[in-house]
Amino acid sequence: MPDDPAERPTILTVADGFFVRQAVDTIGWVELGGTAVVVDALEEAHLEEEVFAAIAETLGDVPVRYLVNTHCHGDHVALNAAFARRGAEIINQRAAPVGPEGRWLEGTRRRVQILPMPGCHTPEDVVVLSPEDRAIFVGDIFGWGLINLMGRLTDASAAGIVKTHEKVIAFDAATVICGHGPVCTTGELRRWVAYFRQLIADVAAAIAAGRTDDQIVADAAPPADMADWWRFRQWKHADSVSKVVRAVRAGHLTAPP
Repeated sequence: MPDDPAERPTILTVADGFFVRQAVDTIGWVELGGTAVVVDALEEAHLEEEVFAAIAETLGDVPVRYLVNTHCHGDHVALNAAFARRGAEIINQRAAPVGPEGRWLEGTRRRVQILPMPGCHTPEDVVVLSPEDRAIFVGDIFGWGLINLMGRLTDASAAGIVKTHEKVIAFDAATVICGHGPVCTTGELRRWVAYFRQLIADVAAAIAAGRTDDQIVADAAPPADMADWWRFRQWKHADSVSKVVRAVRAGHLTAPP
């Protein structure tokens, strides 16, 4: 993967009028035609001036009419008030819930769709899809190798994680914009689902063979083709192994979904 975005936040051009500030916490903005939508609002309120300067530099005087939070954790909402002061409608599953059928935001240039996508990270997750650009904001549904579930890992929740990923994969987006870290593709989502299933199977087999928790964690090397995933080696793989070990050992997780 590229250099750690934490070291060098970068403005990426996804398409004409479509930009992402790639960093540890990601924010993006899309010109719809006559108006714009921003997706997510960071966790550092002091970045307000920098963010609005970047939007003005890339979109000119196009007004931001909408701000969508993919979910309401603190690292996605710090600039909500700043956008509201400038007249943007704040859309999230608490302030302005989106129903199961989703909601379209349209301009003269393009439209985007907000769709609820619960069951992987939080019950309030939404994705924002730009069909014409084959691009999708997924918030923290995909975490660069991390099991992002905020609740207990069980057979039911593991199945929900996979189901949510498969729904996102079905859009076949060329550009997947994560809540944190580098922009990626649908290929990384597919690979993570396979990794998750294999990890559960491997841990279950190791426990059945009498391996201790420490032995399982020590023996579970990151897959070679995922070794350069963003921050994967540092802690995410070990964290995922530990979560699966605890769930399998407790009898909450019995088989890959």
